[in-house]
Amino acid sequence: MIEIIRAQAAGFCSGVKRVLRMAEETLSGVDEEVKVYSLGPLVHNQAVINRFADKGVQVIDSLDDIPEGSGAVRLIIRSHGVGPEVLQEAERRGIEIVDGTCPLVKRVQMIADQLRREGYPIVVLGEREHPEVVGIMAWAGENATAVIDEQEAERLNGFSRLGLVSQTTQTLEKYEKVGSILLKQAEELRTFNTVCKATRVRQSAACDLAGQVDLMVVVGSRMSANTKQLTRVCSATGTDTHMVEDASEVDASWLKGVSRVGVTAGASTPEWIIEEVVSRMSEMERERENVLMEPVIGEQAEVTAPEENQAVSEELVNQDTMEAQLTRDMPDLRQGNIIKGKVVQVKDDEVLVDVGGKSEGVIPLRELSIRNISSAKELVKTGDEIEVAVVRSENDEGTMILSKRRADQMRAWDGLEEAYNNKTELKGEVVQVVKGGLLVDVGARGFVPASLIERGYVSNLDKYPGTVLRLRVIDLDRGKNKIVLSQKAILEEEYNGARKELWESIEPDQRRRGVVRRLTSFGAFVDIGGADGLLHISEMSWKHIGHPSEVVQEGDEVEVYVLAVDKERQRISLGLKQIVPSPWDLAAEKYGIGQIVNGRVVRTVPFGAFVQIEPGVEGLVHISQLAPYRVAKVEDVVKVEDEIPVKIIDFKPQEQRMSLSLSAAREEMEQEAQQEIYTEYKDQQKFDGSEEG
Repeated sequence: MIEIIRAQAAGFCSGVKRVLRMAEETLSGVDEEVKVYSLGPLVHNQAVINRFADKGVQVIDSLDDIPEGSGAVRLIIRSHGVGPEVLQEAERRGIEIVDGTCPLVKRVQMIADQLRREGYPIVVLGEREHPEVVGIMAWAGENATAVIDEQEAERLNGFSRLGLVSQTTQTLEKYEKVGSILLKQAEELRTFNTVCKATRVRQSAACDLAGQVDLMVVVGSRMSANTKQLTRVCSATGTDTHMVEDASEVDASWLKGVSRVGVTAGASTPEWIIEEVVSRMSEMERERENVLMEPVIGEQAEVTAPEENQAVSEELVNQDTMEAQLTRDMPDLRQGNIIKGKVVQVKDDEVLVDVGGKSEGVIPLRELSIRNISSAKELVKTGDEIEVAVVRSENDEGTMILSKRRADQMRAWDGLEEAYNNKTELKGEVVQVVKGGLLVDVGARGFVPASLIERGYVSNLDKYPGTVLRLRVIDLDRGKNKIVLSQKAILEEEYNGARKELWESIEPDQRRRGVVRRLTSFGAFVDIGGADGLLHISEMSWKHIGHPSEVVQEGDEVEVYVLAVDKERQRISLGLKQIVPSPWDLAAEKYGIGQIVNGRVVRTVPFGAFVQIEPGVEGLVHISQLAPYRVAKVEDVVKVEDEIPVKIIDFKPQEQRMSLSLSAAREEMEQEAQQEIYTEYKDQQKFDGSEEG
C-alpha cells in the first residue's frame, strides 16, 4: 500500500488569500453598474480565474483595455503589484483602485524606490518577464537590471555602488550567492533580503519531505514562479519529481515500485485541487491492487489413464485433442490485447460479447464509450461486430471484462500521431466540461484547455458540450495517454492569413461584412475578417441614438461601409448608416421652402430648438423665429417633446440643414384662419341678402 504524505506548508499563501478575499469583498459591495477588472489574472490557476470571471471580474492586460467613458470602474491589483505609472494613470482616469499587492512585494517596491531616489543602480534577482519583477523594475527606475542567476550577475561590472533586492519567490541560497558576486564587482553594495519567509518555509518543508519519499508530486500552474521553484527544489534532492496542474495529469506509471509519495503545492493552488490529486493517486493505487489480486490459474495436473480402462484413456486423449484444437482457434485473451467480438446481449448497464471459441465477456457501461451515455442501447445492438480490449481475463466472479472504449482509443492513436506530426486538422465533439477546459472525442479522449478553445478568453464553457470543434494536436504522450488539442491554433492561423489579405485589399468606400465583437459607450468594434474596425456611434444611424445597443448587439452580423483606413497605424473607421439611403435625400423629395409641417422638439439649446420632422431629419428653429416678440429663454416658448407647427424657411438637403420658423408658421396659419372666417362671413352675407330680396 502506498503512503501519501502532504507537506506541512502547501497551497495558498497569505498574499494570495488576501487578494482573493479583497476581490470577494469588492464583488459583494459593488452595484451592477460598476465594472470590476483585474490587471492580469488574480492567481496562476485557471479554475480560480474562471470562478471570478463568472462573478463579473474581467481580466485585462493593461489600462488601455478599459474603454474611455466606461462609467464607474474598480480595478483589482493582484498580489504581484504594479509600477507607479499604472497607479498614476488609473488615478488620472478616475479608476478606483483595490490594491491587493502582497505586503511583502510592496516592501520590495518601496526599497527599490528609495534606492532609486538615493541614486543607486539596482539589481533585481528574479525572472524578467514575471509580473512581480516587472512591477519592481518600474519602481527601481531606468538604471535597474534583472538577473536570474549567478552567471548573469558575474557579467555585471563597472558599478561603484549597487543595491540588491529579490523577487519574493527566489531561494535564499541563490540570493546570497548573487550578493557575494556583486560584492566583488562594486565598491559599495546595499543588500535587502526580500525573499518571502513563507516561501522559504514552503521550500524547506518540500525539500525535507522529498528526502523521505520515493516520489514527489508538485501541484500548481506551470505559469507560477513559486511552483516551478518548488519543483526545482524537490528535483535537486534526487527524488523523482513531477509537476501537475490538476488530477488529470497524474500518471499511474509514476506509482510503480513506489511506497511513499510526497505532495506539495504552489502558493496559487486551491485546497480542493490538492485534495483531488491525492484522491486520484489513492484511486490509482486501489485499481493497481485489484489487478494484482486477480486469481492465478494453476497448471493442470497430469492424468494417467489406468491400464485396465483403455476406453476411458482413449476418451481422455480425444478430449485433449479437441482442447488443443479449441485453443488454436481461440483469440489471445491476455490483458491489453485487442480482439474482435459479436454482441450477443445488450442491457442498459452492460453488453455481453462473444469473442470466439467458448469465451464471452462483459463490457460495463463505463467501458463502452468515452462519451457520457445513460444506456448501452444508445450505442450498440445485438449482432454488431466490434473490437474490444481485454481489461481482465477474469474478475473475482470469473467473468472476462472487456472495453470498447479502450480499443477505440488504441486504434485512434496511430491516426493521432500522424495528425500530430503533420499538423493535420481534426474534428472533435465536446463530450464533457472539466476543470480548466473541455474533453473531446477524437477517437480517443482528448483535452482542450480553456485558453486554447477560442482566440479570445472564454468565461463560460457550458455552451460547448455537443458542439464540434476544429482541432490540432499540440501535445501527445502515448505512454501517459495524454492528448492536448487546440482550436485556437487553427483560428489564429486563419485570422492572421485573413488579416494579411485584408490589409492588402481594404480601401475607403468599400462595403464589408463583419461581426460585432464588442460594444462601448462610444461605438462598436466590428471584426471584418482579419481586423477590428471602429463603428462610431455617430456613424450608426441617421437619427440620434443614446447608446450603440439601440442599433447593434454583440454577435450581430452586419454590412458596414469603410469610411477611412490608416494602414500605418492599422486603424479602420466604419459606418453603418451609409448603407441605407439618407433620410435627407428622401426628405428632399417631400419637402420644400415655404411648406408648413408638424414636428417634435427633440432638444433645446440657448440659441434655439431642434425639431424633428421625421426620424433622421431635424431642423433648427432659431430663438428669433420662436415668436414675433423678443424671447429671453427658449423654454419660455417650447419644451422638449412639444408637438409644434413650423415653416421651412431654408432647406439644404445636401448639407443636411433645415431652418424653421414657429412664429412664421403660426402667423400664416392665423392669416389662413382669419381668411376662412372672412370668407364664411361674406358667404353668409350673400345668403342673407338673397333671402331678403
